[in-house]
Amino acid sequence: MTSKTQMTKKQLIDALSTAEQRIIDLENAVETLEAEKVHIGAKLLDEEQSNMVNILKSKIEDLEKKQSINDK
Repeated sequence: MTSKTQMTKKQLIDALSTAEQRIIDLENAVETLEAEKVHIGAKLLDEEQSNMVNILKSKIEDLEKKQSINDK
């Protein structure tokens, strides 16, 4: 005789499927929120600051490329 607290295999599979779908939904929500955060942050910069950030990003990318070449 099984306990009422035990779940059948079908119930476990259903619960797992529901949990996996919830995880996917939450991951999508996180991605959306991160994209909005970047978008909102970008709006707070004026044109001069935005240009400086872009220059720094470009320099960082160049340094990362040089580093990856040197590591090989």
